[in-house]
Amino acid sequence: MSQTDDQNEIPGFLYQWDRDQALTQDRCFLCGADLAGGRTDEHVFPQWLLRRCDLWNEKITLLNGTLMPYKQMKIPCCSTCNNEHLSRIEQAVGDAFAEGPEAVAALDATTLFLWMGKIYYGLMFRELSLLADRRDPQGGSIVSPEFLTTFRMHHLLLQAARGAVRWQKDQHPASVFVFQAQEPTDPRHCFDYVDIINFPFFAIRVGATAVVAVLQDWGALAQAVTVPAFEAARQLVLHPQQFHEVAALAAYMTTLFNRVPKHLLYAGENHVDVMTLPLQGMSTKFVFDPFDVGDYAQVLSHVTGQPLEELYDGRNIVTLLRDGDNQPWAVPWPADERQYPDIRLMQR
Repeated sequence: MSQTDDQNEIPGFLYQWDRDQALTQDRCFLCGADLAGGRTDEHVFPQWLLRRCDLWNEKITLLNGTLMPYKQMKIPCCSTCNNEHLSRIEQAVGDAFAEGPEAVAALDATTLFLWMGKIYYGLMFRELSLLADRRDPQGGSIVSPEFLTTFRMHHLLLQAARGAVRWQKDQHPASVFVFQAQEPTDPRHCFDYVDIINFPFFAIRVGATAVVAVLQDWGALAQAVTVPAFEAARQLVLHPQQFHEVAALAAYMTTLFNRVPKHLLYAGENHVDVMTLPLQGMSTKFVFDPFDVGDYAQVLSHVTGQPLEELYDGRNIVTLLRDGDNQPWAVPWPADERQYPDIRLMQR
């Protein structure tokens, strides 16, 4: 049996959109189980990361501009999903990050995808329970239930954490890039995170490892296009500012992806197989829209916090990844410092 992902439910009992994607705090965010018989809390950012980077009392900026301590970024979870399925993933990923970039790059691709995907989805689920304006209890939550349902395919893919969903090895959901990173002396500065709310994009820096991923382009960014700045970044040990630039560039490329992947879902006895149709389809149009330096400059300004006019002169844009000869450029100041020399190149 098969179906496309615009239908309401997968044949059989394994997973149904309306039944299994939780939109309330009394159900497990992952499997949708009723938590009346017992609830545990899953940390959106794992405890090993909070310990390593001393983030317990540091604060993350929510979509409405308010701040919340990382230790309070927790979501409802059943005991099985928390202590078995997700714990197994956290153990593998935490061990790899402790070893460094090579170990993270060598992780099972599905394990790394599920770890990233849980954080991305978990942040939105957490904001589902928070008022957009605490002065107006009737004003709704930061993230609405309706908005979260637009990520139902992402939620379906997360079911691979509990073995209920599989995909073919040559059809992995994400484009993932792993880089070496410099480590500042303050452990709190050894962590950074960037995402896009309307696109499934994820970038994180933990210690000596940086990971940048488009979570549902089905390999398009990694396989269909060459980005010179990414190639330069692979040859560098990224300064935190360079990580921001790589994250901004990947985030912008995510917005240029012009396909809505189509899937066939096959329900078996104990899992669902996801088969993705060719992204190119019948269209002759390239899968990414043309790169616009001005639009990218807006994203770079947002991610780095630098004023647009300091980064972009109307034609060329500041870069810390390549020198004037388009060669990889090693930042000469330490990881604890921030500078912006005027090295401008036309991004392409």
